[in-house]
Amino acid sequence: MVLFILAVIWAAVLLPPYLQNRSESRPADSISSFQRQLSVLERRAVVVNPSLQRSNAPRPARAQTTYAPMTRVSRSEAKKRRRDVLFTLAGAAAVTLVLAFMLGGLVWGLHLACDLMLGAYVVLLAQAQQRATERDAKVRYLPQRSSAPEPAFALRRSGS
Repeated sequence: MVLFILAVIWAAVLLPPYLQNRSESRPADSISSFQRQLSVLERRAVVVNPSLQRSNAPRPARAQTTYAPMTRVSRSEAKKRRRDVLFTLAGAAAVTLVLAFMLGGLVWGLHLACDLMLGAYVVLLAQAQQRATERDAKVRYLPQRSSAPEPAFALRRSGS
């Protein structure tokens, strides 16, 4: 019974992306797929370099989709979000454990799923921490330049 529940959960997680990728990869849809990929690249170029944004350039007549602007999250906000997710998963695991003892049956499968998600998240957090530690050890930032102007020297070129 537990294996059946796990199979249903995996199917619910893996089936929608598979069906979406399959519908997007149809050869008859190549033009709209190309336009979609081009718009993604264009948005990325604008985010990376705002000077590339075209103000009066004509846009093709197609349905405009509004996207939330990409914003950078500070380290403290990211740390708080990770902590909140960790506490939520731990709370869900604790609640399902109590419910499993009280109700039994299928709730044990739900508790197992919560435990697996909590364990996977802890592993991901440990890997992210290890990557951050390695990056801090390997990456050295250049010293900041002073705000004082550099002396200007005139270059003389000879026309020989």
